[in-house]
Amino acid sequence: MLPRLALLALMTIPLAACDGQAMTDFRRTVGLEEAEPEQPAGPRPPAVSPLEQPIETGAAEPRPIPTVEPLTYRSTAFVAGGNEPFWNVQINGDTATYRTPEDSDGRRIQVNRVPFDDGVEYIGVLNGRPFALNLRAERCRDSMSGKRMPLTARLTVTGDQFTGCGAPAQPAAATTAAPAGPAPAG
Repeated sequence: MLPRLALLALMTIPLAACDGQAMTDFRRTVGLEEAEPEQPAGPRPPAVSPLEQPIETGAAEPRPIPTVEPLTYRSTAFVAGGNEPFWNVQINGDTATYRTPEDSDGRRIQVNRVPFDDGVEYIGVLNGRPFALNLRAERCRDSMSGKRMPLTARLTVTGDQFTGCGAPAQPAAATTAAPAGPAPAG
């Protein structure tokens, strides 16, 4: 019995002397411990959200990068229209007026403004169906008059899509008469 205990003691002493990493490796090889997941190759995502802390790479001065098209971002009033079939939409703030040959007075629709990378979209509801006017900063030529306009328009109304052209317009409330008075001397 004594030789067995001595042999057992001799076997455990070298194992106890091993460091923790060697024991972990030993456990993995005999299947006693699960292996750690491998780290993905390539760049890792940042540890902090860029919304909480700006991410800067390099010593150069940071510069703003525009993410919204300036022509459509600064305007709150637009005119858009298309041919075959004829349609016209006037936007003023959060109201769109939609006109067709059958309804020359037009329908007023409450819309929400959604600016995006290349333009702006106005979304509302007409007769229980989606109404959307999408304006992109791409030059457009009217198919009947040949007139060039700065925006391409796509109208979605009652499930149908129509294309046309558009441009920024002066808001109705902002149009005022020029002040009367003498012209500046010069």
